[in-house]
Amino acid sequence: METNPREPDRRKLRWLVIGFICYYFLLLYAFRYARALPYQVVVLSAVLNFAIMGAFILSIRKVYLRINGLTLPKGVEVDEATAKLRLDFDRRRLKWLWVGAGLYSLTFLNGLRLGLVYAGRLSLLGIILAEAFNGLILAVFILEIRKVYQRLESGNSRPS
Repeated sequence: METNPREPDRRKLRWLVIGFICYYFLLLYAFRYARALPYQVVVLSAVLNFAIMGAFILSIRKVYLRINGLTLPKGVEVDEATAKLRLDFDRRRLKWLWVGAGLYSLTFLNGLRLGLVYAGRLSLLGIILAEAFNGLILAVFILEIRKVYQRLESGNSRPS
């Protein structure tokens, strides 16, 4: 009897997608109660929900890439066709990372502009925290672009 080595990953992907969809519908159900909560609780809940949904999305992406053979455990040798597939994947990923970094740069600059315009009406701490968060997101884009460039230059398209 032959077993498929990717079956556990497919099962994990299926459960992650089901969990994400259930969580999304739970959010939609709970959304109608948001008006009754204090503003601080709504903001904290939004941050927490973005973190949870982000964890779902990153986990789904990681398992999906592992199923398609774009990521492998360390120490596994790859053939030439797989290496070429990964190089093509890195080139496409690099293009989309640049698009994302460009768009997020515009968002960051718009946030700076809005922070200056509404400096008297919004709390200074809120503006500083929002811009620090936006700067961190932009830094992650830049670090990922750098990592992909290094992999492409070395010819090793293996994720680190």
